[in-house]
Amino acid sequence: MQDVHPLILCGGIGTRLWPLSRTEHPKQFQRIDGNSETTFFHATVERHRAPGFADPIVAVSSAHVATVLQQLDDIKCSARVIAEPISRNTGPAVLAAALTLAKTDPASLICVIPSDHIVKGDLPANVLAARKAAEQGHIVLFGVPPEYPETGYGYIVDGGELEELTCARKVSSFIEKPPVEVATALIDAGGAYWASGISLFRADVLIEEFKRLDPTTYDAVKSSLELARQSEYAIYLNAEALIPAANLPTESIVFEHSPRTVIAPLLVAWSDVGAWNALHHIAEKDDEGNVLSGDVISIDTRNSYVRASGKLVAVVGMDDVVVVDTDDALLITTRDKAQQVKQIVKKLETIKRRELAQHMRNQMSWGEVRRVQSGPGYELRMMTLRPGTMLPMTENPVAHRMVTVTAGSGLLKTGAVTRPLRVGDNFEVAAGHNAVIYCGPEVEMQLVEVVCEVAEETVDAPVALQLVHS
Repeated sequence: MQDVHPLILCGGIGTRLWPLSRTEHPKQFQRIDGNSETTFFHATVERHRAPGFADPIVAVSSAHVATVLQQLDDIKCSARVIAEPISRNTGPAVLAAALTLAKTDPASLICVIPSDHIVKGDLPANVLAARKAAEQGHIVLFGVPPEYPETGYGYIVDGGELEELTCARKVSSFIEKPPVEVATALIDAGGAYWASGISLFRADVLIEEFKRLDPTTYDAVKSSLELARQSEYAIYLNAEALIPAANLPTESIVFEHSPRTVIAPLLVAWSDVGAWNALHHIAEKDDEGNVLSGDVISIDTRNSYVRASGKLVAVVGMDDVVVVDTDDALLITTRDKAQQVKQIVKKLETIKRRELAQHMRNQMSWGEVRRVQSGPGYELRMMTLRPGTMLPMTENPVAHRMVTVTAGSGLLKTGAVTRPLRVGDNFEVAAGHNAVIYCGPEVEMQLVEVVCEVAEETVDAPVALQLVHS
């Protein structure tokens, strides 16, 4: 019996989970809570490291490939990575994975799994229980029995029994994010499920349905894959070829229009964690109904979600609130207004605030960078390189960089010249030039960097780099 191939989708930004989720460092790569190092992505990958499952395929934006590779390395997991050069929702990404697997086995079973959901229960067992339906050519959508009339989820309505199959049922209809009165009526009538975004099918079945329902997208994705750049770590789809592909989810392109679509119940506790109140709903609570994450002291506070990061957060006399503290931003809202956090994100975008995109402390492929201080025309950063990694200091026409080594050792390369680096060394990389720092293989290397903006006309091109030993 062949293994199921998990396809982990790493798209999306998670705007309603700001300030944890940022456009350059989205929700799926953030820690689930302040008491653990486990990220949403870690948890998703680990969940499917089970008998009956192959190594995963990960579909991710080209901008986040390094983060995916680092987080895979964190948990020592091998994976195939498909890098998307432009955003095209889930449809093209899923098709690209199906085409990739079909090269070696057209009947490969693919389980599509969002990377940013929380699941409590045996999800792999639920998936494997429905594999017979997928092997017979059905597209299996997993539906969660609804707990309440949620208006932020799509619903799938049961259409009755399938002949000769007990593991899945027919689909009657799809209802996308209904108003509360419709959601209530669906639950009262029975037979309606929350759409989990998890699906199971054969690669060749999905390919055939794309050819039939959206040949333009099929041709675009196929060409993008044929023209893809293959690196040691990822397949980089061709951007120009991908442009004609529909910017739509697989549900809209295929699932909602295919006679092969069926539904199977997903008997686990599940949340897509679309907003902070969803994290409160699914997390384990204390005797006062609170979810406290990180260094938190709570007095006379009930039914609240409080998350600290890097400092003590104390709350007194509060009910039904969300408090999320990060290094550079603090969110306070009532739980019933948590969906409106996306309005803050829109405001940040309008006024071009850095807090929309970046954290003070960010994980990189080579280590970590922490912004210590910034002001008009300058920024002070602390950088930590992991042993054996390299940090390219890419050319910037208006950024003059001054760097001091505070721990560890390594090499500095500029052009054809390579020089050793040790504690106390200072060097400068002039605007318009580049350099590469190589960390030694044994211990991490720590650097302090000051970046200053300079006018392009003042750049002194001949002075590319200066190295001063202490």
